[in-house]
Amino acid sequence: MAWKHKRTVDTTTSYPTGMPTYSRIASMVKQIINASQYDYHESEAFEVREVIKESFRGGAYGAVRGTFINNPHQELLGGVVLPLMPNITNIPLIGEHVVVTEYNGQHYYTSIINRKNSPNENAIPGASGIYEKNTKYGDTFERKNVKHIQVNEGSIVYEGRFGHSIHFDGQKNKPSIKIRTNIDTGDGDFTTEDIDTDDSSIYLTSDGLSGTEFDGEQIKGKKILIKSDGIFIKGSGENGEVRIIGDQSINLNSDQIKIGNGANQPVVRGDDLKSFLNDFLTDLDITFTNAMTAITPAGVIVTGGGPAVVPFKAGILALQTKLANNTMLSNKVKTT
Repeated sequence: MAWKHKRTVDTTTSYPTGMPTYSRIASMVKQIINASQYDYHESEAFEVREVIKESFRGGAYGAVRGTFINNPHQELLGGVVLPLMPNITNIPLIGEHVVVTEYNGQHYYTSIINRKNSPNENAIPGASGIYEKNTKYGDTFERKNVKHIQVNEGSIVYEGRFGHSIHFDGQKNKPSIKIRTNIDTGDGDFTTEDIDTDDSSIYLTSDGLSGTEFDGEQIKGKKILIKSDGIFIKGSGENGEVRIIGDQSINLNSDQIKIGNGANQPVVRGDDLKSFLNDFLTDLDITFTNAMTAITPAGVIVTGGGPAVVPFKAGILALQTKLANNTMLSNKVKTT
């Protein structure tokens, strides 16, 4: 029931005549309350028999049709029952009961009545007296054994019908938000979020999560955790930019890391490259020295100039010095 204070007083009160019926009694109560400076809106239970979801149908998006449970012959004002809130729509199933109220000649539904205390479905078809055998909850809906999330003191939980939830948690008075999808088929009446076993998860923490580990590490401080079989981030539009900024470091840990479209060439490890080139120059020096010794016997002066070994050694040494002083190694990007 909703009460709305009015500034004016209506002192004209008329009473219906004839046999007392539900609608006449309700009308009389409304008129009495109107005479007492209040505008009265009665909430009633309504059994859903049709859900309008395919199109707007003249502004009827998310609307339902059906029968009032306590008064099956009551007129449906506006022809359909519209969702009361335009931005948040909780679509009921056929056979579920919703809370309906009336404003200015139009019926609206506010919420689904928790008949079975199940996040999956709460349908009790036929409660209004009109029962159809083998009632389907919807065109494609299939009933599943979806469990409620285990809550803590002060928790606020939004649960979908199919095993997804948003949990505003405050365990040990530490704020966190847990978003997850998973259907728990194990034993027990409740389920708990588990970032290791849930299908997909996003956690936001302010002061860690007691008893929760991620990648083998205890979760401490301010963190955002994301885990799933695949994680895709795309920057689109004219710039198509994606920025990842770490004040201290950015760690990419995987058996394979690919950078760029069609990446198929391995990245060179800088330290190993420098070591190889240094050894290569040393081996080249030794090989050339041995070759010159074999070509020019000791004590023999080569016509046209002196031995080539000394200047060649000097050149090798210069190349090794350049290699040692080269800045080819990145101080920021590392690989294994």
